[in-house]
Amino acid sequence: MGIGIAILNLSLAGCITPDAVSKFCGSAVAILTSSHAVFNDMKLSCLREVNSREEFATFKPPIEDDANCAAIGTQAAGAAAAAEMLSDYFSAINSLASFGSAKAGTDAQNLVTKTGAAVGANSAAQTALGSIAQFLVSAATSGYQQKSLEKDLTKVSGNINAVVNALITIVKDDYIGRQLGSEEQKLSVRYREFAKVHSTKEALSPEAKLMLDDRWHADEAALEAKRASATCLITALHALAKGFEDLARDAHQLKSKEVPGLLEPYVTQLQALVPQVQKAF
Repeated sequence: MGIGIAILNLSLAGCITPDAVSKFCGSAVAILTSSHAVFNDMKLSCLREVNSREEFATFKPPIEDDANCAAIGTQAAGAAAAAEMLSDYFSAINSLASFGSAKAGTDAQNLVTKTGAAVGANSAAQTALGSIAQFLVSAATSGYQQKSLEKDLTKVSGNINAVVNALITIVKDDYIGRQLGSEEQKLSVRYREFAKVHSTKEALSPEAKLMLDDRWHADEAALEAKRASATCLITALHALAKGFEDLARDAHQLKSKEVPGLLEPYVTQLQALVPQVQKAF
């Protein structure tokens, strides 16, 4: 039995179950929307690193265009597009569970053309996104009913983990591990070089040392806050995938009154994590 049959049965079983599914899907959409702030900061982090190479007090306008940063921005835009497609998918399921029909957005094909830059053109995640896009386009053009969604939801539900895992890899390896790590390293070098240059010319006054130390700690705290928010996003994406997996696996054998108990821990966790993901941005 697939997720389509499961949600069909749950939707018809009573008002409690559709509400539980709706809350879970709404929480998933909120997390996926919040993820855009993390992905958008990938290019901004690159530009901050480029600008950190300038000496203090040069009074030059910050650089806003860099070839390497542009490439990172393209990858980030692809990740945001993948998150948006998942968001549209959960919105469609929410509509199905709550109202018995699904009307999704019509931008799926445009989004899927961007996602390959993030997850890889021939990857399992890109194949999964293509399948999700087909469902969303069909839902938008046909106005699917519950009975029509059985086959498509069963097919598409297995793709959620592939996309979520790809997004987690981007956040963990590319943003936290590579981009923020590189930015932090370059920032540290900048402060050390500034202090070294002045130590060879003239001693920094105690006040200047304190100001420099305060500035360094403020910049370091901002980076750590971004790292913490991104880590919360990883936790949230894991919870989203696990909650959906549990629903797909167990919903058809649960009574209607048992489904809220299945989903509520995930809803609570996701709702608590949304402001934590947004906090640093």
